Amino acid sequence: MSLFTSVLNAFGADKAAKTQERATNAANNLIRDQYNQTRSDLAPYREAGTTALSRYRDLLGFNGQEAAGTALKGYTQSPFLSQLVNDTTNAVENSRAARGGLFSGGTFNEIGDKAGKLYLGDYNNYLSRVGGMIDSGQNAAAQTGQFGATAAGQRADLTQQAGAFKAQQAVIPSMAWQQFMNDVKSGAGMISGGAFGR
Repeated sequence: MSLFTSVLNAFGADKAAKTQERATNAANNLIRDQYNQTRSDLAPYREAGTTALSRYRDLLGFNGQEAAGTALKGYTQSPFLSQLVNDTTNAVENSRAARGGLFSGGTFNEIGDKAGKLYLGDYNNYLSRVGGMIDSGQNAAAQTGQFGATAAGQRADLTQQAGAFKAQQAVIPSMAWQQFMNDVKSGAGMISGGAFGR
């Protein structure tokens, strides 16, 4: 093998190692970008879950009496509940008016009874809805963690590959020189041993 061939082989191997390194870095960047996109996509669900958990703890009184009072006031003044109470009140009043007892004590008792049951039933449903938001946030956080662990593992593998390619690049010139020297020794041995005929 000639010095030219050794240099050519070294150049080709170096070029191949650089190509592999670029491909590895591109893959590494793609994994990072995809993880960041997934994390961004799941962020609103994680944030909603965190907010819901705080609200749930407030509603159950875990964050103190003041927080519980504020959370309960927010619930009782919600547009959804207000509409339910108005609809129930109107239904009772219309029914009593049709029977001629709109302004009787029974009307107010029935409104109070139905509104109380409505509050209790809807409050339990409300806690379930808030709990569902907590579950969504918990799932989003778990998925983000899983995607992060997967991405970290993939990136670690690719980083090791990139290191191997760089190490290969570093030894290519010395390998080519070693091959050339071996060829020179072999050729010198063949000449001194009379392999070419005297």
